[in-house]
Amino acid sequence: MALARAAAAFALSLSTAHPAGAFDWAGYAATSPSSYVGEFGTRLWFGRARTAKDLFDTTGTQLVSRLDYYDLNVFTGEAFARLDGNNGWFLKGYAGGGGLFDGRLKDEDFPPFIAPYSATLSNQRDGSMWYGSVDGGIKVLRGPDFHIGAFVGYHFIRDYVDAWGCGQIGGNPAVCAGSIPDSIKVISQVNSWHSLRVGLEGAVQIGRRWKLMVDAAWLPYARLYGADSHHLRIGTNPGDFTGPVPEDGKGWGYQIDAIVAYNVNDWLHVGAGGRYWHVETKGHTHFEGHVVGVNALPQAVRWRADHFGGFLQASVKFGPYRLIGSH
Repeated sequence: MALARAAAAFALSLSTAHPAGAFDWAGYAATSPSSYVGEFGTRLWFGRARTAKDLFDTTGTQLVSRLDYYDLNVFTGEAFARLDGNNGWFLKGYAGGGGLFDGRLKDEDFPPFIAPYSATLSNQRDGSMWYGSVDGGIKVLRGPDFHIGAFVGYHFIRDYVDAWGCGQIGGNPAVCAGSIPDSIKVISQVNSWHSLRVGLEGAVQIGRRWKLMVDAAWLPYARLYGADSHHLRIGTNPGDFTGPVPEDGKGWGYQIDAIVAYNVNDWLHVGAGGRYWHVETKGHTHFEGHVVGVNALPQAVRWRADHFGGFLQASVKFGPYRLIGSH
């Protein structure tokens, strides 16, 4: 909510400072576009990620365990595109994917559910992430060298992380008795986040060559679908898991992307930028029907994920082209 209020205040201040630009779009918005310009490009994203959960008891009041995947290295490639109508409406989006390399899993278990307290450390490797977004909006303020736009859209991200080996770093020595070598996969987690995006974007031309762009979005609704696989506990003995344990949740988040682009010529642009994405949810881990010989119940769980870093991009611009049937 604070992000949304700040963005609204920023847009309002610009409308006061540029009264002529504030109504430029109004006469065009209700009409169909007669022409458009487009942009298509690719990015390489280098960064970090962290995803963690707190698992509570069935009442949601006592912390049972915490799994924290941290220091994950992000390396992805993505494609992005944008269409801008001459009436102020625009459509934009991106899709990408790659690896979550290296990193660690710290797995903690808390009394009274296990005594004494336990903390273990595992290596993460072979992780991956896939993501995409699509937004539609309108430039509510625009001038010859700037615009402010409002948009609404959808965002998706899928994280897969795993843990190899197990070493005790604190407390109860029985959890990883004798330690487990890194050649053995002990835990896997897959999370898919579906989010509604509501935000503002802005762009300003600086001289003939440079352009600054910012995209800030609030995620008022996020939905998580996940699954936890404790591989060494999947079996047929009482207390074993029958397979991956499903998880869900509802929550919120925010995202910001900022880019500085250089116009090599009228159609070729290169740039660099940074981004920070955050999402968190509250829901349940559904042990019911997934524990051998135990009448298990769902337990409360809180998930959070952060992805951030920098990227390099190149794009080509085309148009303006007239739309078929326009006058």
